[in-house]
Amino acid sequence: MNKMGIIGCGWLGIRIASHFYSDYKIYATTTSAINKNKLCSLGFETIAIKFSDDEITHGQRDCGIINNLDAIIITVPFSKQTNIKQLENRFENLSLLISGFKKHIFLMSSIGIYPQIDTEIEEDTFEEDDLDQNILFVENLIKSKFPQLNILRLGGLMGDDRVLSKYKISDLDQIVNHVHYNDICLVINQMIEENVSGKTYNVVAPLHPRKIDVINYQKGIQDEIQCESQLRGRKILTNRLERDLNYKFTNPDPRKFQ
Repeated sequence: MNKMGIIGCGWLGIRIASHFYSDYKIYATTTSAINKNKLCSLGFETIAIKFSDDEITHGQRDCGIINNLDAIIITVPFSKQTNIKQLENRFENLSLLISGFKKHIFLMSSIGIYPQIDTEIEEDTFEEDDLDQNILFVENLIKSKFPQLNILRLGGLMGDDRVLSKYKISDLDQIVNHVHYNDICLVINQMIEENVSGKTYNVVAPLHPRKIDVINYQKGIQDEIQCESQLRGRKILTNRLERDLNYKFTNPDPRKFQ
């Protein structure tokens, strides 16, 4: 059976692991004993490990496990507000854990890398100086260690227990850039099957209703969708992903995520 490592197995990591569970033996990392017990109960081989923000540590590395993995998915969260030095320590330590890995590796990044400008945005719309420097730093750091790295810049994570109507939301007339976790899993799956490497893709549902449209739909309130010219907010495009992979989103409409 193939083997997959999921580093930082939180909300998204669990769903990726569950998606691949029938075809892969899953090895996961988490930061707490409580989460370790939860992941083990789901059938995943799990270790609890923290990637220090304060120093570079030559922590544990089980070469037997790492070298035998067929794919690694990095879902370690990182914030735009985190100090660059802390990010460097955290992801250098992560890199040490998987040092020398040569097979499929994916970094779950974020569309937060793009500035908040009301325009259509593709992966190469902006120069690096205009991107969020924290997120760009992490992407470049991991890519410098693993040139085969695929970077997926994810929209707002939705599906299952995450629906927009559950949250307190501002700027209700702004369009959304959401993605259903199942499409993330399917994109990873296709990229592995087609042996894609060294790519950066936006992964966002192709439809961009307003927040209020999403909330009203989820509450069963019928309203009139605004015409394209009346919408405001940045729109993250997935033309490169759809063109390169001929990918069709299974959940294209954020109003209907469940």
